[in-house]
Amino acid sequence: MEKYETLLNMLMDFNKSIRFAAIYDKKGQILWHSQRDGVKNIVPYEETKQTLLRTIPAWEENLKVTKGVGSGLYSITSYEKIKRISIPLDDEKLLFVSINNELSSKTKTKNYGHVAEMGKILSIVDFVKSKK
Repeated sequence: MEKYETLLNMLMDFNKSIRFAAIYDKKGQILWHSQRDGVKNIVPYEETKQTLLRTIPAWEENLKVTKGVGSGLYSITSYEKIKRISIPLDDEKLLFVSINNELSSKTKTKNYGHVAEMGKILSIVDFVKSKK
């Protein structure tokens, strides 16, 4: 199994809030993707592809500051209903993840500041990237 397929499978298994995950290249081509069963798209697939295209120049612009601040790890855009996360991978590929912006289970209130367990997501990314 391709390591990027493994990455998507591990992410989907790890976090039930993940709605959609994709690996795409610097041209915006989706190479692999996975969508949670039973989840209805909030944003149409074609619009999601346009979002991916917009992230590419942003990551390229971020490369200009890496000398001072280090390499970018991830970027999150949070909306009322979802969070969209992009993570640079090796081989000039990027990971895109869409996560539910759910109510806090403890207080039953909106928890827009929840960071989507980024430490765990990055651990999975690093684990899969280390595989041949």
